[in-house]
Amino acid sequence: MARGNPYRWTLAVLVALALMAGACGGGGSDGAEPAPTTAAATTIASTTTAVPATTEPPDEPLDATTTTETPAETTTTTTEAPIVLTDSFRGVTAETIKVGFASIDFEKFTETYGIPLPYANYDDMVDAYVAHINSTGGIHGRMIELVHSHFLPVGPVSAETTCVELAEDHRVFVVLNGFAGPGAESTNLCFPGTYDTILIGGKPTPEQLAESTAPWISYDMSLGRRGRAFVNLLRETGRLDDLGPIMIFGANAEYEAIMADTKAALIGADMQVPISVANTNTGDETATIAFLEVLLERARSEAVSTIMFVGEANYAMEYLFRLGNEFTVLILNGDSTNSWMDSPPEGIESAGQLLTNRAFESSEDPDTAECMSIIEPALGLEVLSPNLLEPGQTNYWAGSMNVCRSFELFRYIATAAGPDLTNDSFREAAESLGTFSITAQPYNSIGPGKADARDTLSLAEWSHEEAIWIALSDPTNVR
Repeated sequence: MARGNPYRWTLAVLVALALMAGACGGGGSDGAEPAPTTAAATTIASTTTAVPATTEPPDEPLDATTTTETPAETTTTTTEAPIVLTDSFRGVTAETIKVGFASIDFEKFTETYGIPLPYANYDDMVDAYVAHINSTGGIHGRMIELVHSHFLPVGPVSAETTCVELAEDHRVFVVLNGFAGPGAESTNLCFPGTYDTILIGGKPTPEQLAESTAPWISYDMSLGRRGRAFVNLLRETGRLDDLGPIMIFGANAEYEAIMADTKAALIGADMQVPISVANTNTGDETATIAFLEVLLERARSEAVSTIMFVGEANYAMEYLFRLGNEFTVLILNGDSTNSWMDSPPEGIESAGQLLTNRAFESSEDPDTAECMSIIEPALGLEVLSPNLLEPGQTNYWAGSMNVCRSFELFRYIATAAGPDLTNDSFREAAESLGTFSITAQPYNSIGPGKADARDTLSLAEWSHEEAIWIALSDPTNVR
């Protein structure tokens, strides 16, 4: 009874590629001994006015004339000690910060595997943003020295080569973008774990962060925090009370920790969650449907009106869609639905209400507009959002978003770290960064125990008529 689905493999690759991340390898490294070099002097002048002490005036005859001299104002100028930039750490000199940028080689992927992907290589976008940073003073006067490295998203081998190249051969201070590909997210640990090299990118799990010796920070939202954030979004938009009792269905047992956290958040919001179960038949359509049918009978007896999917439970989701509008469906990770407009799931035309959380990116956002003002002149074209692209047009939007967010976040933290730039000062700066805004994400925060910045989500509903996601809310702070 199991049926094949020829678009699934390609769809999985496209969804993974939409993350656009970096790479990994083996070995070890340490920080370079600081060596004093040139100094960049900064002088700050402060002006103070001397104020005389208050005294009681002597008794005078009524017709006496009293003359009071006003003390002259004095100005004191203090000069702070000059800021001395040194070779403070591996990849950091008095003049430069060596930054690695790991990205997918889309052109080579298409050439090698014959699968055309619509994305542009990132190099020109990265070069444009680095030129912008350097032309606006760098970071405390240090210029960015950029190292490009490319990989193919077909497993860990290409990623490991990239990691060795950036961390061991070039000894960069930080890697931006990182690696994301089918089943290879964990190879990102090569940078902050194996090589003690800062990584900005990917979506680290708590276990991976525990294995990292260097800071690993993401501008995105971790999947582990997504459930609680979705509950906050539903509450903030006034939609939570309408959902009734909820059943949580996990794609497999690996999602049980996320399911437990999501359930706790729902119960904390006074919602009923009578069923929370992970599928034990992953990859077997017949067994998955049989398992789901038993659960649905139980759900009906518990008066469940909403089912939340955690993970890519495609077989179960498509089966539920074909049941019509019996249940409202919540999809925990809206980013996983990016390809629905091109390749919608089977049976979706029969489904009832579908809700998720996602971003609606627009160049009208001030931070995004600034990003485009840097990228577009270098490309010599207008960067269009994916919904405006015609079939066959190259997608520059995804790369622009990743490049701007990565460099904005890095520049914020490195600037806060001060002139003595090291792994430790970078970590301390990140943990004290607080709230901030970056391209297409007005709400972000980083602090102790929180390494994923994004706090911005919008509630979205699938439009059956237009076959697109439509926004039901403005970008909302879901922290």
